[in-house]
Amino acid sequence: MIRFSQKARGLLLAGIACGAAAGAFAQKVFTGKVHETFDSPEGWALKYFTSATIMSGLQPPDMPGEHRQFGSVNLGFESDWLPELNAERARVGFSGHKQEDLNKVPVVLRPVLRVGLPWQFTAFAAAPPPWEAFGVTPRLVAFGLERPLVRRERWTLGWRASGQVGSVKAAFTCPQQVLGFPAGSPENPSGCVGLSADTASLRYGGTEIQAAARIPKVRRLTPHVALGYNYINSSFQLNAPIKQGLDRTFLWTAGNTVTGSAGASYLLTNRMALTVDAFYTPLFIRRDNVGGRVNDGLFNVRALVSYTLR
Repeated sequence: MIRFSQKARGLLLAGIACGAAAGAFAQKVFTGKVHETFDSPEGWALKYFTSATIMSGLQPPDMPGEHRQFGSVNLGFESDWLPELNAERARVGFSGHKQEDLNKVPVVLRPVLRVGLPWQFTAFAAAPPPWEAFGVTPRLVAFGLERPLVRRERWTLGWRASGQVGSVKAAFTCPQQVLGFPAGSPENPSGCVGLSADTASLRYGGTEIQAAARIPKVRRLTPHVALGYNYINSSFQLNAPIKQGLDRTFLWTAGNTVTGSAGASYLLTNRMALTVDAFYTPLFIRRDNVGGRVNDGLFNVRALVSYTLR
């Protein structure tokens, strides 16, 4: 039998008491997995920002009169305008009762690489630079295949399939501007006590048909239109320090969308082209349990500068 001195017993009891106190004051973690319907406010926000990153429209799979060859390499830089949401459209938290900090990035920038494959296929990949900008750190990669289906001297009908994996990380639920207000106040309804590190996973898979036609008297200009169909499966992982502890709730949604775009490509030189498109996708939302579903779609303008290396 082990015997302790009176001093040792005192130290042991003090240690046990400190451990119990530490356990009592340990941070409480709130977890849970919630399936949001595709037309819920949270579901709408996820499909809205996923749609903003869909590879759609820009640069037809094959320009009329030009044939991409096996081994060809095309480098591009894409810029997509991301419209600012007003206060009502940004009110997507708590089933449409809390305004989230969604107006962080005014534009999506990403380089695009295209490589010619056998049988007239072209593989492509695009990814924004993986460093923080505007308080957002992206880890997104879009990729896919495209090829002409019917090709004539003055017009082309093409097909594209694309998808995306990855996420963006930022303080969406507990941004800096709410931390100066008391936890639980109207300006800080979540009870934030520190910056959140939330992660939105923006995943999709889709296909698109695109038609392009060359204008006879302006041979360098090629108008085009495209129609697409996409399956979105996106999620949102909260990581928000609040007054009651740490909120680690996980939200996810899934559903289908359609997209449309129209624009034109202009050959600046024999190797360099500028493409500008208008993009639109209808996105339905039910903002409360009383009202019906309404369309609150995404419209933006996209541009691509591309250069063929070989």
